[in-house]
Amino acid sequence: MVKPLIEPFSLVLGGSSGIKPYKVRLERRLSDLRGFFHNRRLVEEKLSRGENPKVYEVYEVPQEPVSGHLSLASTVIFPGKVGDEYYFTKGHFHEKEDASEVYIGLEGEGIILMQNREGEVRHLRIGPNVVLYVPPGFAHRTVNVGSSRLVFLAIYPSDAGHDYGSIAETGFAKLVLEREGRPVIVDNPSYSE
Repeated sequence: MVKPLIEPFSLVLGGSSGIKPYKVRLERRLSDLRGFFHNRRLVEEKLSRGENPKVYEVYEVPQEPVSGHLSLASTVIFPGKVGDEYYFTKGHFHEKEDASEVYIGLEGEGIILMQNREGEVRHLRIGPNVVLYVPPGFAHRTVNVGSSRLVFLAIYPSDAGHDYGSIAETGFAKLVLEREGRPVIVDNPSYSE
């Protein structure tokens, strides 16, 4: 009998990390996102004053990057803004272009921006008990538009890979900003195709 590459496991949803147990914890602070926010001047001013708030955390249960396996991760995005732009994840394409992803909202409220290589953008709301499908070929960024933390579970092929460089280079074609106390989606004047 051949031993499987991985043993079955279960996780518990909820708590401060969104899932438990997890294997890897990543933390992203403002300094890690300095080239991602639209108002880069304001980011640099905050950092020069010693302000380097935590923007989000990721708690992963990664699997070997083998076709047919799935990795899981919960993301916790804290409430906050840089100017009028809400906190968000870096956003990425998958290196494996045919990889999709599923998000399950656990708490808070947010918007997921999805953008294909041609710069066409779609967006959907995420919140508790909302399941979202990110199709192949779409970069995705999650934005916390609420006053409390946004927590969601992501399920994706373990061999999908993450291409953060393309987004760092071009940005997203849309921004999520606060206007009159509500989130609005506007064109990004700095977007370059």
